[in-house]
Amino acid sequence: MMKTTDFIDAISKWTLEARVSEKSCELQKITADSREVMHGSVFFCIKGLNIDGHDFIDAAFEKGAALVVGEKECRTENYIRVGSVKQVLEAVLPVFYGEPDKKMKMIGVTGTNGKTSTTFILENVLQDDMSCGVIGTLNYKYAGKLIPAQNTTPLNWKWYSLLDDMQKSGVDAVISEVSSHALQENRIEKTKFDVAIFTNLTRDHLDFHKTFENYYQAKKKLFSEHLKSGGTAVINIDDEAGKRLSEELSDVRQIRISEKDNSAELFIKTEKISDDGSEVVFTLDGISRKVKIPLVGNFNIYNTAGAFAAASQVIGIEKAFKRIENNVSVPGRLEKVGKHAVYIDYAHTPDAMENVLVTLRKLGIYEKIIIVFGAGGDRDSGKRPIMGETACRLADRIIVTDDNPRTEDPKKIIADILAGCPEDADVTVINDRAEAIRKAVEIKGEKDVVLIAGKGAENYQITKAGKKFFSDRLEAEKSLGEE
Repeated sequence: MMKTTDFIDAISKWTLEARVSEKSCELQKITADSREVMHGSVFFCIKGLNIDGHDFIDAAFEKGAALVVGEKECRTENYIRVGSVKQVLEAVLPVFYGEPDKKMKMIGVTGTNGKTSTTFILENVLQDDMSCGVIGTLNYKYAGKLIPAQNTTPLNWKWYSLLDDMQKSGVDAVISEVSSHALQENRIEKTKFDVAIFTNLTRDHLDFHKTFENYYQAKKKLFSEHLKSGGTAVINIDDEAGKRLSEELSDVRQIRISEKDNSAELFIKTEKISDDGSEVVFTLDGISRKVKIPLVGNFNIYNTAGAFAAASQVIGIEKAFKRIENNVSVPGRLEKVGKHAVYIDYAHTPDAMENVLVTLRKLGIYEKIIIVFGAGGDRDSGKRPIMGETACRLADRIIVTDDNPRTEDPKKIIADILAGCPEDADVTVINDRAEAIRKAVEIKGEKDVVLIAGKGAENYQITKAGKKFFSDRLEAEKSLGEE
């Protein structure tokens, strides 16, 4: 942390005007959210699309802010005016928190699908040898703390505050999902990673990035801008974008993952896939071992391979082989409900949905696949008909329902999905998600399987009315009589 005088010095090159009366105060935290202000905070006034932080200057001081930094003129004591609040915030955060990322092993995971599973598996592999902190879609977890995640990757002031608390709590290694939004918006600032993992890249978030090329370039930043000198890039080269990334990073140390190219540093030979998991042979640096993976699906083989490759750089190959078979369950990722052939999965993109449906079909033990799914509102609408086509091509019975419609008309979202479905497809529309799940369980035959896709471990539904509790797992359990 810093004293007020040191903070003033740190931002002096950007300061236009400073009215600071108390210069000996010990500053405690930096935030751009007035709700987080406490005694000793520095509040940065960021002007967003809908909210202007300058409107909360008085509220910040009332809650104990020691300093407020903004762009607008203000005659209040302990207010510092600068040219660009965002520029100053980005520059001062690493200095204020003492660069905590340099005091821990940093492992970043990016890609469209598989980030959460890879981080869970990697934590499971490393936790016997070191204290791990996990930052991701479901939560931020470290030192016995479990903090609900507002973003897959936190906003920059929260990112540094979180890393600071992790480091002070004794965390040795941070495993973080790094979203394309975070990379594009520079949320992780100047953070450098020891290992960066690329899972895959398929259509998603084009409402934000506009083009697939922009999406790719955002992901690439983790490797081109945020990988330490001498760090390792772990890349799935069986993915088309991964192969391109590997070729474009020719001067970076890599562990390429493939089950097609035996010249890859980590070569996968799959021997068996069942509803209990997979048996594969991993070959890394000339060392081959048979590995039993207790997770269903070919995509989980790649997720496990990515985690294994990263772990080998932290604890060594032999320990990584020893730990990789530790039993691990990833919440909401092809997760079975009890002993029934009912699965919940986070699949909310065409590619993720295809991977899960193909996995269930390849098991060869189910007569019919029944899928329940929807698509998020206020998000990439172009993927909706593709998801409809994918579901109709790979499942036998389709139930289309609501999935976080947000401010959009649910009927419009469903119409977009149905635009991709053939006229002769067995499609039922049930807007109420709980009722849709009940219907799927009701029509399920003894040898059929139900896939409830889109939410996974999420425990909410977002509509125009707001955010309310909702759990696919709990609704499935109710329908199965397992409450």
